[in-house]
Amino acid sequence: MNAQNLIYDRFIAPLQKPRANYIGIEIEMPVVNLSGEKTDKTVSITAVKKAIEHFGFTPNKFDDDGICHEAVCGDTGDVFSFDCSYNNFEISLGRVRTLHEAQARFRDYVRFINGELNRYHHSLTGMGINPNYKINDFNFVPSPRYRMLEGYLKKCKVWKGQFHPFYGYGTFSSASQVQLDVTEENLCETIEAFSLVEPLKTVLFANSFFPDKPELLCVRDYFWEQSPHGINPGNVGFFEPLPKSTGEITDYLSKASIFCAERDGKYLFFYPIPFDEYLKRDTVEGEYYDGDYHTCSLTPSAGDIAYLRTYKQIDLTARGTLEFRSACTQPLGEAMTVAAFHLGLMNQTKKLTNLMKNSFLYQVNEKPEQLRQKMNRADFLSFVNADELKALLSDVLQLCAEGLKERGYSEEIYLSPLYDRARTLTSPSVCLLRQNDVNKAVREYAKL
Repeated sequence: MNAQNLIYDRFIAPLQKPRANYIGIEIEMPVVNLSGEKTDKTVSITAVKKAIEHFGFTPNKFDDDGICHEAVCGDTGDVFSFDCSYNNFEISLGRVRTLHEAQARFRDYVRFINGELNRYHHSLTGMGINPNYKINDFNFVPSPRYRMLEGYLKKCKVWKGQFHPFYGYGTFSSASQVQLDVTEENLCETIEAFSLVEPLKTVLFANSFFPDKPELLCVRDYFWEQSPHGINPGNVGFFEPLPKSTGEITDYLSKASIFCAERDGKYLFFYPIPFDEYLKRDTVEGEYYDGDYHTCSLTPSAGDIAYLRTYKQIDLTARGTLEFRSACTQPLGEAMTVAAFHLGLMNQTKKLTNLMKNSFLYQVNEKPEQLRQKMNRADFLSFVNADELKALLSDVLQLCAEGLKERGYSEEIYLSPLYDRARTLTSPSVCLLRQNDVNKAVREYAKL
């Protein structure tokens, strides 16, 4: 079993197929109890069940108690699901051509579900952290995959490493993720361009202020990188160094770690092992859940590549897309800003790279990861000149608008909220800190 060949077939070969330039959008949203009490999972489950029936979705995944936690629409490919817990609801839109299609369906879904949730003083809201995380249940969805993930993340209590104690972060953190088609020819330049702009994304999109880490505006980076997912730095953060060829990407991914597999219908997890090393092992010691966690041995197989994935800011997927993962869920009325930003810049990568490399940010020989760490701090203005930052953000948004206008669908309207954020250097997290009224923010960020 050759790791590089398996990686190439799974991740690089799909890039050689004709690309249709579809857009994939996934938006997670916390289910918040507006009374300030913990989320009642019965309320969230019932509301989504009614939405499944109303929109004609087909239930396709059930938890150990027979509760549907995922359903799909046969016509659009849209998916309703609970991500990690019944406190966190996700809408994954099937492939769309334009942001207008995505916006229309997203609004219809959220409007209906919130209508049901509001009856019981609950709501979906556009925040990256459930404000009631301290009192909510940390229980993962009781299904094989989530039982595996829960067991794996809880190893932060056992394995050696600088782990944070919030193993249940998946139950209360929410993201806005975008997948866009990419080709083998433009893969490396696209990764470079979007890596360079990552520091600016915290200024525009940070929306996961976490009182336990008040120095950060976007706690997502910390959650992933300081959990067992980050044992191998190659599985999280940035590509380092930036790849110059698909061969370098193949080599990079062959050294990313695998931590789970499936045997006889059971999900198994184990201490993460670089994939090329994993394939050379005779056996691997792991654990699986069956009423409790039990130890077991498994023999590595080439087919286990299906379970190899990274959790980087920019991920190459087996679908022939790049997935942009670093943005928090946005206020629901501005939910399409994340997709619009990436879509607009997708065909402007050469201009974006030139702009960023010649900007004041990269005149001090710092790397994107270091700069993102600085820009992610609540005191980020102590590291940069505000006027220079505003001018750079304005230039990036202009490039973005040009890219969207070239598509010819008037999608640049979805950038509107970002101009004010750039002018005032206020992300949703900064707004929340300034108003210091979480209950008000929950309601404001829930408005469509």
